[in-house]
Amino acid sequence: MNADLMNKIELLQRQEDADGIHKVVSDTIGHYGFERFIISGLPDRGVDVRPFVLLSGWDDEWYKRYTNLGYVHLDPVARNCFATTLPFDWSDAPYDRAGDPQARRVMDEAHDFGMNEGLCVPVHLEGGMQGVVSLVGRTDWLSEQQRLELHMLALYAHGRLRFLNTVQTDRRRRAISPREAEVLKWVASGKTAADIAEITGLSARTVNQHCENAQRRLGTNNRLHTVVEAIRHKLIAL
Repeated sequence: MNADLMNKIELLQRQEDADGIHKVVSDTIGHYGFERFIISGLPDRGVDVRPFVLLSGWDDEWYKRYTNLGYVHLDPVARNCFATTLPFDWSDAPYDRAGDPQARRVMDEAHDFGMNEGLCVPVHLEGGMQGVVSLVGRTDWLSEQQRLELHMLALYAHGRLRFLNTVQTDRRRRAISPREAEVLKWVASGKTAADIAEITGLSARTVNQHCENAQRRLGTNNRLHTVVEAIRHKLIAL
């Protein structure tokens, strides 16, 4: 096994935040000719992927488009992760270009963003959950040894991010109060501050204060972001 890769994996295991992991992964995959990546869980059909994303190294505009439009459920590469345990080239993900226009649209738009080729590593998790590490770049020159090395890197990166996510979840669960969690759950269901006030017996001002407190504790930018983070860290359940 490549000694430099083992050093990178050891470095990866010492990282304490997503920024550190992003740097190690970016530096390492760059030596294999890859430019961008995403590390994520894969949700059930119809479920928003954003709470499942562990780390994105994609172009921001493409990431927003892909997640906002629910492309994960149309993407033949993501779908193929449920059918195999082995890494595969994006071009090997089966779909009918003529008969599946939605999948064709995802692949064509990815191409427009310069994401023409890539390597996908499925990650099978406990409880039947599915994850993925997808790398953007040419694959035709990779040796079997290099594919094995990238497979190992992907599994370790995904595992380290899940571990850190669990630690952060425990900290954040202690950080928000039961009342804040209750209010966020109602916000997630589409209720307004006035609706929540009527349901809980609180004033609308107090409801808004609970939302602001949760936003501050979770380090989020707005109410929607707060709800997404609360769901992602399993602080609330829908």
